[in-house]
Amino acid sequence: MKKVKLYHNFIKRNVFYLLLSLSLIGMTGCNTNPSQNPSVKVAGEVEQTPTPTPTPQEEMQAGPVATEVPQEQMPQEKVTEAEIHFIDTGNSDAILIMAENQAMLIDGGDNDDEQRVVNYLKEQGVSELEYVIATHPHADHIGGLDAVIESCKVKQLLVANGDAETKTYTDFIKAAMNKGLSPSVPLEDSKFSLGNTYFTIMNTYGANDTNNQSLVIEYVNGEDKILLMGDAEKEVEEALLPKLSKVDLLKVGHHGSSSSTTEEFLQKVNPTYSVILCSAGNKYGHPHTETMIKLQGTEVHRSDECGTIIFKSTGKGLVTDCKIGSYTSGSDTKANLPQSDTSSDTTSKPDNSNATTETTTNPSMESTEVVYWTPKGKSYHTTKGCSALARSKTILSGTISESGKYDPCDRCH
Repeated sequence: MKKVKLYHNFIKRNVFYLLLSLSLIGMTGCNTNPSQNPSVKVAGEVEQTPTPTPTPQEEMQAGPVATEVPQEQMPQEKVTEAEIHFIDTGNSDAILIMAENQAMLIDGGDNDDEQRVVNYLKEQGVSELEYVIATHPHADHIGGLDAVIESCKVKQLLVANGDAETKTYTDFIKAAMNKGLSPSVPLEDSKFSLGNTYFTIMNTYGANDTNNQSLVIEYVNGEDKILLMGDAEKEVEEALLPKLSKVDLLKVGHHGSSSSTTEEFLQKVNPTYSVILCSAGNKYGHPHTETMIKLQGTEVHRSDECGTIIFKSTGKGLVTDCKIGSYTSGSDTKANLPQSDTSSDTTSKPDNSNATTETTTNPSMESTEVVYWTPKGKSYHTTKGCSALARSKTILSGTISESGKYDPCDRCH
């Protein structure tokens, strides 16, 4: 009798669960596809209705992640000749690399450098770029890239893991969209071929500080190794230490600022050559004294002293015609500049092109410009009403040199 009762209870429970399941199916309309059910949201899925018009920043973030070249397609150990052009765009970066009839451009100078960069590419016979790389969203690195994208065929556009709410960045993304390019964030440690050479993206983890979002690139041709630091600072250098090794050439980070190029980092990469991209008499004092003291064990080449710097890579060594630079800081160089050389140069950029001459401020006037900063902030601000200072309790004012800050604010500068 007890066994029969247990059996009946078992039947009742199963009938109850069966009826409950049928009622739930009726409520959902047998919808097994969450995307078909407006009440169900899947992480990472975008609702279809309504579809808002994406901003350029959202368009960039929705783009694909760049993938590396498969190992079997990577260049083999074959020596080739390559050229690395550090284009003189003043206190900004624009680096052209050419190997076996292929070319790539890393950064494109500032906004007023766009014609200079485009003309330089034409002079070198470059009409197609395998890669354009924007190391980070600051104007002195991406300012001219919109013009480059509009004038050259670009196969792949690689960007840092970060964006900026600036007109410069918006123009850059819009130019890419108009050309059907999808800005892609490369995977960390991914490798890309350029002819019979290749480069590795050393970091893409991003950061709150824009300079530290910089893509660090290691370019290799045979036995030659070149490390391009963008504006990466000591925090990035420290994070990369475990996977760094000796290089033949170092593009010094952040135009020679003291915020980059630590002793530990230099000892690890131990470069034979160091390249600094900066303009003569620039208001930031680049390169800084601290950096130049550390670099005295390497052969330095500077765009403020040599103009455009070209290195040839044979695969078994690097050669250049650029004169060896000094270890003088930018502040000392500025102090020694004759007034006649700087009074008509507002951009602090040597004019080695046929571009229209621009009227600028005398560096002596720049030294008295009033800026604003906070004790713990990294940047100076050109206006006290800058939104970045809205929550700051202590706001100091004075000249740039008095502030000890050498990076302008992205919002108000």
